[in-house]
Amino acid sequence: MNVCVGDIIKLENNQFVAADLLLLSSSEPHGLCYIETAELDGETNMKVRQAIPVTSELGDVSQLARFDGEVICEPPNNKLDKFSGTLYWKENKFPLSNQNMLLRGCVLRNTEWCFGLVIFAGPDTKLM
Repeated sequence: MNVCVGDIIKLENNQFVAADLLLLSSSEPHGLCYIETAELDGETNMKVRQAIPVTSELGDVSQLARFDGEVICEPPNNKLDKFSGTLYWKENKFPLSNQNMLLRGCVLRNTEWCFGLVIFAGPDTKLM
């Protein structure tokens, strides 16, 4: 999958995450999704990630096409368990953390679909 920073991509169940993504929405209630991170950290237990409430209802392409938020975040680094940033959207700002991120190398599990905004791609991802 050839993606660029700023792209919004759709992932489906059991799909490999090809870039570091901000989770925008998912098929699950409250914008939750489940990921397997064995390729990143060797852990076999699934982890839960959650979209921020303001984006969790962006479930169809027409809504996502109107999304014009801007993310300001830390520069690329290899700290798998930390992320700090802010989403600026609709004249508001929303804090972002690792709980909102899907990192390259993890796999979407037990979640029909999710949409994510590419934050880092290629050699800038946390899994270098």
